Amino acid sequence: MADVVPLGGPRFRRDGQAIGPLLVRGELGDHAVDRVQCTDFLKRFPSWGRYGLSTYQAADRADVDRLAADQLERFATLSVFSVPTLLAAHFEVVPTFRSPHMTIAFTGSVDERLDELLFLRVEVLPNPYHQE
Repeated sequence: MADVVPLGGPRFRRDGQAIGPLLVRGELGDHAVDRVQCTDFLKRFPSWGRYGLSTYQAADRADVDRLAADQLERFATLSVFSVPTLLAAHFEVVPTFRSPHMTIAFTGSVDERLDELLFLRVEVLPNPYHQE
């Protein structure tokens, strides 16, 4: 499973750079959509045995703004998470695919864990770069 690298100890991307303290995801909260992505991740990497949601890492608010304008422009709202908070709640943060892409990975009940993620968000932002 070359695309997923479980992390232990200090949090680093595959290129050796430290993971930023924030993760950003577009429009978390529609359990039907989020559940599909979670189960698709598990189907793609069945031997790893985890669900996963796509996010992007950010070092600061300027990074969040750049992500909003580029990778996440199709989303009207953005969910921002604190990496330390996610790790304390027993979610995993793993570098997947191309940087700055990250995955929030977890086991357990998909719906319960998705509810927990909603609670753990540090901020929900309107995306000023989104156009209908």
